[in-house]
Amino acid sequence: MENNKIFLTINRVNSILFLLLLIASLIGAFFIFQEITKNTRRNAIEIATPDKETKEIIELSDVETIRDKGIQYIRVYSKRDGVLKSGGYSRTLRNLLFLSQIGEEPTWLLPDNSSQIINHRILRTYDDQTNESTSDYIYVEISPKSEGVSACVSATDGTTLECLDTGLNKIIQYEYFSDKQTLGLLVQVSDELRYKVFDLVSKKLESDKFVIKL
Repeated sequence: MENNKIFLTINRVNSILFLLLLIASLIGAFFIFQEITKNTRRNAIEIATPDKETKEIIELSDVETIRDKGIQYIRVYSKRDGVLKSGGYSRTLRNLLFLSQIGEEPTWLLPDNSSQIINHRILRTYDDQTNESTSDYIYVEISPKSEGVSACVSATDGTTLECLDTGLNKIIQYEYFSDKQTLGLLVQVSDELRYKVFDLVSKKLESDKFVIKL
């Protein structure tokens, strides 16, 4: 009987300790989340949109550098979608801002912040002998106001953006063939999968192959 009381007391103590540990963990997680949110808000500023007609609250990323070109750019996130139920802010990648030389205007990749950038990558040529790479283009997947997704490329300084294919249901895969300066895209168009190859110099479609019916 005495042993049962001891075990019961130990179980109660363990339950209380577990509850205290759980409360402490929740409090710690809350303060960490508050600190992250606070740091995020520090990067939020009000600027003129690329068309300079309106102003909006945006959030800036750290400065990214394309080292072999000496080009720097900043990812621009929009907070227009408002506050999340968790208390944080939702954000969407809207644009890339390329920094110019001193005294010059920076270059916006997109003409306005109304579209969503789903994916962006630097397309590079790799030298197997030197283990070095050269940045050739910037590949961007954009979801504009209208329906569909667009596959676009620009120069590494954010200029001459041109969309190779538009109105796609989905871009499943892209592949850069640096030796031929071509871009292969596996895409969904309506109820079909197609594989398209574009010449990045002329920006022309080289081939369009049917893959499978969905």
